[in-house]
Amino acid sequence: MKMNELQPIDQAIIKALVAHKGVDRAIKGKDLSRSLGIDLRTLQARIEILQGKECAICSIDNIGYFAPLTEEERTRGITKKESMAYSTLKAVMGVRTASLNWLEKMMD
Repeated sequence: MKMNELQPIDQAIIKALVAHKGVDRAIKGKDLSRSLGIDLRTLQARIEILQGKECAICSIDNIGYFAPLTEEERTRGITKKESMAYSTLKAVMGVRTASLNWLEKMMD
């Protein structure tokens, strides 16, 4: 994938992250979204799309977004996302396997 194949907002995110290589140079989401002129939820959604396109953009709570420089940084940056994915999968499987009359059964 090339930069010119991306939407302008995605290009802007990537250009901004050039200055935020490594966890020590991470930028808080609210600061990055403000600098790009978008809201935080839009930033988060666009970063998820970029991550799906094999852009190594990581985040750590209370630290911010960064492009990892080492495998250790990459691992730190994806640990929460992995945990969230497991939790979401567990919830999906619970809903999928639940009886449709679960409420009635609980109230018996």
